[in-house]
Amino acid sequence: MPLYRLLLPAALCGLFMTGPAAQARSLARPPPVAPVAPLTLAPAFTELAPGAWVYQGAGGAVLLAAGEDGAVLVDTDLPKATPDLLAALDARTRLPLRYAINTHWHLDHVGANQALSERGAVVVAHENARARMAADTYLKHHDRVMPARPAAALPGLTLAGDGRIRLRGLELRLIHVPRAHTDGDLLAFLPDANVLHLGDCYFNGLYPIIDTGTGGTVDGLIAALDVGLGLADERTRIVAGHGPVGGKADLKAARDMLAEVRARVARLKAAGQTREQVLAAAPTADLDPRWGQGWVKPAQIVGSVYDSLP
Repeated sequence: MPLYRLLLPAALCGLFMTGPAAQARSLARPPPVAPVAPLTLAPAFTELAPGAWVYQGAGGAVLLAAGEDGAVLVDTDLPKATPDLLAALDARTRLPLRYAINTHWHLDHVGANQALSERGAVVVAHENARARMAADTYLKHHDRVMPARPAAALPGLTLAGDGRIRLRGLELRLIHVPRAHTDGDLLAFLPDANVLHLGDCYFNGLYPIIDTGTGGTVDGLIAALDVGLGLADERTRIVAGHGPVGGKADLKAARDMLAEVRARVARLKAAGQTREQVLAAAPTADLDPRWGQGWVKPAQIVGSVYDSLP
């Protein structure tokens, strides 16, 4: 007799011998299964080069550089993200943090200043950036007043121009770029690691913010990108304030885009068109699919360029 004919009665016998109660249980709807939350990984520093790491936090990008006896941080994310940043920092290095650099005054780049200062780091910024942090300051891009930061969160060391930080096995160059994203921007360059942090002077793949309310100008921003291009070579890892880490070709594309937007808006302004007319003309329409998909919209970049032109 075929094997399946022997197995089938046994299987049926097993089914019917379980009894009515067991059958009812077997046919009942199974209990609901609790949904499983998606796995989320805490933000962490990612290596860019030996001794240099980047952290993509809730606000802007943060750069960590380590020497033999200490470390330096460039930008400090949003205040609400401070616990995550500190946890990521502790997971990456046990070296003491000697300095924390603010590339400019905006809140998403200075949020952990106080916590890092309490850990012993010296917070460094351009003097104009500190002045903005120390007072209630109007943020034109968001049409709101940013309250003054607490005294304990203010930079303890300010620069009037360029600067240089040296630790054993670590050199960090700080370059002031006037009237660019704001009037107090610093670029940070690690020549040995060949890593460059441009703060919010560089939005990779996105239209940038030009904070015309605190001294930002399109001409100064283009000049800042030119400084970055002069520091970089084809192997330089370039950290953007917002957007992914890029290279020199990405930076060149952002610079050329901004120069093109400037030229288009300048022609319309020189022809006597008002701000509203220039906005209605949509001079960046062909650029928007590539550059205008972030949180800086076409009208915002066109308006800020118009406002900052002579």
